[in-house]
Amino acid sequence: MTLRKSANSLVVRLLVMGLAMAVVGTAASYIQLTRFLREDLTKSVATQQMALAAYVARDVDNYLDERLSFLERLAGALPPELLAQPEQLHAWLAERSALSALFPLGLVVTDVTGKRLDGLDSAVQLETGGPEFTAASAGKRAVGRPRSTASQHSALPMAAPIRNGAGQVVAVLLGTADLSADGLLDHLQEGRVGQAGGILVISPRDRIFVASTDVSMSLTPTPPNGVNPLHDRAMAGFRGSGTTRNAKGIEEISAIASVPNSGWFVVARLPVSEALAPVSRMQTFILQQRAPAVTAVLVVIGLIMAWLLRPLLRAADQADRMTRGELALTPLQVVRNDEIGHLTQAFNRLLAKLLDNQEALARLAHHDTLTGLPNRKLLDERLQQALVHARQRAQQVAVLYLDLDGFKDLNDTFGHEAGDKALGEIAHRLRALVRHTDTVARIGGDEFVLLATDFEEPAEQAALTLARQCIDAIAQPLQLEHSSMVIGVSIGIALGSGSETPQDLLATADKAMYRAKQGGRGSYAMM
Repeated sequence: MTLRKSANSLVVRLLVMGLAMAVVGTAASYIQLTRFLREDLTKSVATQQMALAAYVARDVDNYLDERLSFLERLAGALPPELLAQPEQLHAWLAERSALSALFPLGLVVTDVTGKRLDGLDSAVQLETGGPEFTAASAGKRAVGRPRSTASQHSALPMAAPIRNGAGQVVAVLLGTADLSADGLLDHLQEGRVGQAGGILVISPRDRIFVASTDVSMSLTPTPPNGVNPLHDRAMAGFRGSGTTRNAKGIEEISAIASVPNSGWFVVARLPVSEALAPVSRMQTFILQQRAPAVTAVLVVIGLIMAWLLRPLLRAADQADRMTRGELALTPLQVVRNDEIGHLTQAFNRLLAKLLDNQEALARLAHHDTLTGLPNRKLLDERLQQALVHARQRAQQVAVLYLDLDGFKDLNDTFGHEAGDKALGEIAHRLRALVRHTDTVARIGGDEFVLLATDFEEPAEQAALTLARQCIDAIAQPLQLEHSSMVIGVSIGIALGSGSETPQDLLATADKAMYRAKQGGRGSYAMM
């Protein structure tokens, strides 16, 4: 009788109804927020991975383009008569190798049948039957199949055609770059995202991993078809992002971007478990915070449920409108310091983290990660603006192309860590020389560019003065960990009046720099 009376009690019914409503409300919030966060985080991580893949792909492509362009210029500059003079040809190649460290593993000239024309056997045997040789024989510059050297470095052969006056291919210039010594593989280590994320550089033609954040995967075969569906699509030409399961059975969010100069592609990947870790923490937060609250307010939950849920509904509506683009991504208002307020604060922290990541990616796309200086992309934008400004005001701009002398010896002697420290110090010295309206950029390796405008004296005199200041500043001893070292710099100077393109002006300064290098260490030249 007492049990029946209790069951029919309005208080019990209200308590049961309130409990049911609380359970249903908690479950609905849990499911909705989980779905929202999973979808939003998946999209955000995919966007971040795509930006990272594109950035690394551009970096790799610039690396390849620099060396292929050098080979083309060298092939175009080779005197035709040397093809019949082995000793003079060998000396000519040795001289160019000494001027540029782009192909430390060797430069070789062969005829179109693969026969060496310099008459010597190189210490590094360059393959003349590879795809790069075949393409160069057909008149196109090309990248070959990466391979491992005896010193466990990653070697990359490249080739460019040598033409006669009639435009016919009469010989092939082959060079082998050292991916390990150039620091390209070390750069991939800096591209790691999270604890288990990483970068892959893949050659679909050769079906190998050219490079990887996981060094054990470098120069190993790619998985066979059917193991990783997204990888199979990428090998067939797909570029974009998606979720897949890799050869180890780990579910990942991956993004793929092309490297045009080689036909390779870059994959930026991050395990789903790590990417969506905030969802798990949010789920735990909801379960831990809501259960005690439901028990504490069970008696009155029916009366105050609408009041409790109003801020959550408002926050969900605002968040939903943010995802649709109707509202800007701004923190949600924290109405009360309860579970809903905690949830809103957690969402705001997550939103702030996402915005910070977007900001960091934007900076990463425009600045050099080692020195903090503008990179080539930002330099091109500022140079374009400066040329427009110069054309409008009938003024000139100066571009100083700096290439460090002796930097490779510093790296070989003291290691890459000391080299990175030296680059940071040199960047600091260069920043101290220029005005806030000028730009100092690092465009790769040990190469820097200074962009100066709005001169108070003749542009040519001002540029020469700035070049001498740069040479003096860089010539100061670099204080390394246990010793000091002095390096120099060769500077090429080009002046523009606004009618040039940024690429033309940089190319002119680059040529002037090579002329300066011929003048010896610590020289400058203007074109």
